[in-house]
Amino acid sequence: MESTAAAYELGAGQWFIWIVGVLVFGALILLVARAAFRAGRRPPEQFSAAARLAREQQLDPQLQADLAALAQRREDGQLSDADYETARAERLGQPR
Repeated sequence: MESTAAAYELGAGQWFIWIVGVLVFGALILLVARAAFRAGRRPPEQFSAAARLAREQQLDPQLQADLAALAQRREDGQLSDADYETARAERLGQPR
C-alpha cells in the first residue's frame, strides 16, 4: 500500500505547471495594479464643449474666452440652443 505522503508528491511536470501558473497570476496582478496607477495619474476629463474644442483645435485665448462666455450664457438661459449654435459657428468661421 502506498503511503499518504507519496500520494501528495508532485512530479516535475506538475511543479512546472504550478510555477508557471503562479508567475502568470503574479503578472496579471501587476498589470492590473499598473493600469489602476496610470488611471489615477490621468488628468480629469473636461466635459465642457468649449474646453474640448479648444483642446482639439488649439484656439487663441480670446476665442476660447468668447466660446466659454457663450456656453455660460446658454447655461444661464440667456441664449437658446439655436442662438448658441449660430453664434458659435460665426465665431469659428463655420458656415451655418
